[in-house]
Amino acid sequence: MLGRGMRDNPLHVQAFGSDPEQRERALTRVFQGVLRQYVPKGAVLGAFSSGALVGVCAMVEPGRCQPSGGERLRLLPEAIAGAGIGGTVRLLKWVGAWARHDPREPHWHLGPVGVERHLQGQGIGAALLGVFCRRMDALGAMAYLETDKRENVAFYERFGFQVRAQEPVLEVPNWFMARGAAGGP
Repeated sequence: MLGRGMRDNPLHVQAFGSDPEQRERALTRVFQGVLRQYVPKGAVLGAFSSGALVGVCAMVEPGRCQPSGGERLRLLPEAIAGAGIGGTVRLLKWVGAWARHDPREPHWHLGPVGVERHLQGQGIGAALLGVFCRRMDALGAMAYLETDKRENVAFYERFGFQVRAQEPVLEVPNWFMARGAAGGP
């Protein structure tokens, strides 16, 4: 589902190429590996319609969002199988750029968050994000995310996130956003 829903994100186009079907296959493989690692380190929320998964919101607990060397090695075969060598090299550059912005203070890492393409803009992502934010408020926890979609900046700001930095990654604008405990800065 994430491969379909996030197929056309600008960073994904830059990393995995102009062919939408190839991008979707690459993202599906990469996200399968990522989510397998995230489940024991946090939580993955799902939204369903008529029994079908239509939205995902993943979160990783404080101190565990950056993959260890072993975790990175375990992801490489899936990344190479899905994206090839060139796509995997670009993926590693992208992940490295994002890691440099990861806050030092304890935080929950939000993402990936995605909704089926044909259902985007109908409140599914907002519902998932609302659950996430209520959970963070109950924990009194800071949250952090990255986005490569300008329109997502305003979306996340509605939930109390603020831009901490902006930097091109693979020549694509990216925003790094944080939300303080109880939605504050």
